[in-house]
Amino acid sequence: MLDRNIRGIGIALCLLTLMLSLSGCGSLKDDTLLIANAVITEIDTGKQTITVKDDADESTLGEECLIDCPSVPMVYCDFATQKVTRISFEDLQVNDRVIVSIRSSEMENFRSGGNEEEMLEVEQLQLYTQRPAE
Repeated sequence: MLDRNIRGIGIALCLLTLMLSLSGCGSLKDDTLLIANAVITEIDTGKQTITVKDDADESTLGEECLIDCPSVPMVYCDFATQKVTRISFEDLQVNDRVIVSIRSSEMENFRSGGNEEEMLEVEQLQLYTQRPAE
């Protein structure tokens, strides 16, 4: 009987500790995925970065936004065949239209100047400019 009471107290203390630690975290902020249409204005092959600006009728990225590409998944969708393929940094060209996926928290950090490197971290880049079929 005493053994059961001690075990019950131990479980209650563990649950109380867990509840207190979780309540200290506060609410988690909604971190949605944003989509922005952009045009590549510069490509730095040495640093593997691209500079993009807002595509027409957009006001998300501004006139100059730097994106570090080595860890960004890149895809291309052929509209005629609906085939999606992975592409590499070498497939990108100046004046290509791209669609970038960005976390809202990253966008807020970028806009507020909290990003010292002034690079926007994107989740994915999709080449929107259509290429001739090979």
